[in-house]
Amino acid sequence: MAEIALWKDLSRYLKITSKITEKEGNEINVGEKFALEVTGSNIAPEGDGLPVIIFNRPRIRVQGTKNATPTAGDGWHPMPATVLKPGESTSMRIEMNAIGEVSRGIFDNFTKEVVASVLIRGDLDQDQFFQIDSAVAELKEEIEAG
Repeated sequence: MAEIALWKDLSRYLKITSKITEKEGNEINVGEKFALEVTGSNIAPEGDGLPVIIFNRPRIRVQGTKNATPTAGDGWHPMPATVLKPGESTSMRIEMNAIGEVSRGIFDNFTKEVVASVLIRGDLDQDQFFQIDSAVAELKEEIEAG
């Protein structure tokens, strides 16, 4: 279906990255708080007659795991920027609670626990996407001296 192909194509332009930015020491221990910095980006191409891909109301959902939970809950959180144009990004801080660890014993030094699942959602600005430009290449008219 063409609609699904278009949706998949547009989805690849809304990207999300995250990293741990704050923790109490070198390691995160059960019972401690730490923070994720979550960045949403619009990596769509811009200009040259291409459709303009703009995402409105970018928002994220940070879901906890058996190892960590977001202190604000698993719901949707609006990103600071309300519009993401091509090439733009927005970031926010999400506080987390460490509640458990997967590995125990000798292999603990080699295993990283999954602390969150992060999803980004944005609304395609359809008015911008479906704007059509057409231009006359050369408009010719004789101009005479008055």
